[in-house]
Amino acid sequence: MGRHVKRKRARSRVGQRSNPALQHSSTPSPHFRPAVFIDRDGTLNEMVYDETHGLLDSPRRPEQVRLVKGAAEFLRGLKKAGFMTVVVTNQPGVAKGTMTLEELYAVNRKIARLLEAGRSGWDDLCFCPHHPKGAKRAFAVKCNCRKPEPGMLIQAAGEHGIDLRRSWMVGDGLNDVQAGRAAGCRTLLVSRLKLDQVGKFFSLKDARPDAVAPGLKEALRIIVAAKAKGDRS
Repeated sequence: MGRHVKRKRARSRVGQRSNPALQHSSTPSPHFRPAVFIDRDGTLNEMVYDETHGLLDSPRRPEQVRLVKGAAEFLRGLKKAGFMTVVVTNQPGVAKGTMTLEELYAVNRKIARLLEAGRSGWDDLCFCPHHPKGAKRAFAVKCNCRKPEPGMLIQAAGEHGIDLRRSWMVGDGLNDVQAGRAAGCRTLLVSRLKLDQVGKFFSLKDARPDAVAPGLKEALRIIVAAKAKGDRS
């Protein structure tokens, strides 16, 4: 797993294939805080069209970065509600050789700068550079951090004292939902499709989200309302 920590003072490290120290407690504790884990591409920033492969993909250069509408407000609202915010993103382009780590760091910095301009930002960012069929031998591994595996969420929870049972995973893909459920979080799928249109995909193992929202504004409302209800109970 890779790391790009804090929006104002960033460091990074590439994780190992596996980490036997990844552990978390399923017992809620008043000393542990809730967090919202957030997918990056397609959730906080727009996807870009890859002409070579004819599909939408992650931005590979800073000038390609565009924030999703409401991204800064979403993160700011979560922090106001008492959540830590942790971005968790698969970046298989590193393993496939279509993106270098330096290019990935540059894109992350651009996203962070755009969020800062909106008086917002994340508390932590974790990324998985692996892919089992990658062209780069160092990253062509089957790991426990590539979503739908929950490794990034579990490690961040251990490092930051996060109560996973009071936390959420938010993303636009069913692998985000699967990772969140595997970690013990509640899950929210951001999708502009109607519920009956996405419902056919929920038959995938552990892919049914706790909530579906058409955008980040609605997602924030759902999460804050659920926390308020939980705090009163």
